[in-house]
Amino acid sequence: MKNYIYILLLCTTITNAQILRFSTFYASFSTSAPFAENQEFLVDGVAGSGQLVEITQVSEPNYNVSIGLRKIARFDYQVKRGQFYTGTEDEVSDYATISNAPGIEYSLKYSSIRNRGIKFQQHEYKVRYISNHFTMRSSFVDDGLINLKYTLGEFRIRKSLGGLDLTAGIAHRSHPVYGNSPITEWFANPSNKHWWQLAQEFGAFSNDLEQWTVNNEVVAESDREFYTYHFGDLVDQYNARELKTLGLQQEVSMVIGADYYLYSAKAWVHAWASLYPIHKGLSDYSYSYPNNQAEWDLGFVAGSKVNRHFSIFVEGRHLKYWDIKSYELKAGINYLIF
Repeated sequence: MKNYIYILLLCTTITNAQILRFSTFYASFSTSAPFAENQEFLVDGVAGSGQLVEITQVSEPNYNVSIGLRKIARFDYQVKRGQFYTGTEDEVSDYATISNAPGIEYSLKYSSIRNRGIKFQQHEYKVRYISNHFTMRSSFVDDGLINLKYTLGEFRIRKSLGGLDLTAGIAHRSHPVYGNSPITEWFANPSNKHWWQLAQEFGAFSNDLEQWTVNNEVVAESDREFYTYHFGDLVDQYNARELKTLGLQQEVSMVIGADYYLYSAKAWVHAWASLYPIHKGLSDYSYSYPNNQAEWDLGFVAGSKVNRHFSIFVEGRHLKYWDIKSYELKAGINYLIF
């Protein structure tokens, strides 16, 4: 619970009606047909005498359920993408250090997603305060898509030089254990000689016919099928269970940043960078950084209306925390025909 303190403290401030002014609450549901899977087969038994068994994984329909509250000032180059917020908005500029307006801003979003049969949740709760001389921000992120989870609290001194803003300060981050593989230690133990020992820990058993059951439900008709399609899930469960017992890790880091913004009706550039060059672990299993300790959160948005017909754009973001990378890139052209 200590790792939610940043969010709880800052979120209490938005109970003030004035702070809620111009914010938007939204809730949405969307669904779509799943990806068409290619058929897959295997031979159950010895070639020539076994049976051909179809093992195509049939995915259920995709869905996205989102709920959120947001209040973030748009930059001059931005327009609202639709009449309604749906929770699928992903504005790269939302991750910039310096906002387009002073004061407090926030984006609180929860999504439950199923995509190609895989279910995961995404939590992203962010609050930031911008003044002429300093910035503060706090966030809690739990992205099941890339298995990245952390709580962040930052305080930076700000120096504004027109379109360029320089910031420097300290950041505290709390996160699960990263860079540690419990399953590797499991296999290194001489008493763990067979894979089925791990399988049995999670209720998976096989009979003399190599038929596998999990919690008394048949899931595979051969060792090959079980170890190909099901054993990996048990390994994931084991790793998650063991890492959870180690608890959340704490660390402090130095952070320096730069934000640059230039806008005109014909062209605009918006770029920002947050660099974390030095870290100090505060817990027994804090991340062990390699020789290059640098981590970063980078973003870039640019566009140009070359003439009445032709325009170009590019935007992207690259994040690296604890050697987990998240990135996106969009680029293209528009040509108006008339």
